[in-house]
Amino acid sequence: MARRRRAPRPRSKSSGLPRAEFPYMKDAQGHYAPLVYLQAWTGNRWLYLQAYVDSGASWSVFHVDVAQLLGIKLNRAKRRYITLGNGNVLPIYMQHIRVRFAGVEFTAPAGFSDALRMGFNLMGRAGFFDRFLMTFNDRARLLTVTRLW
Repeated sequence: MARRRRAPRPRSKSSGLPRAEFPYMKDAQGHYAPLVYLQAWTGNRWLYLQAYVDSGASWSVFHVDVAQLLGIKLNRAKRRYITLGNGNVLPIYMQHIRVRFAGVEFTAPAGFSDALRMGFNLMGRAGFFDRFLMTFNDRARLLTVTRLW
């Protein structure tokens, strides 16, 4: 009788690296979603922000009111246009901001828009997904964030 060999389990490159778990929170409609808190530097204090972690978004986008709280002068920021999943075009003002997320402090690109009508901020891939492995577990309603360095 031939014995079946078990294939070796792949080892994660992130084994042993620091990780944080974020239980999903309820959104405005009462649905569980990967909403997280991060901090942004205002120049003299850290401001807590809530954002929806969106693996389909290239850029993080915050409401224009957040730019005002951070003391960012949008007339000095670079204006861009991004296309949303539904085909609509969203004007944003790009700026790098100092953030703290999952125990790490770094600078990340962020867009600010007064046309953001989603009711929440978006945390996109640029600046975040190159620093962290984001594992979405919708069944357990849990986002696991593993630091990549």
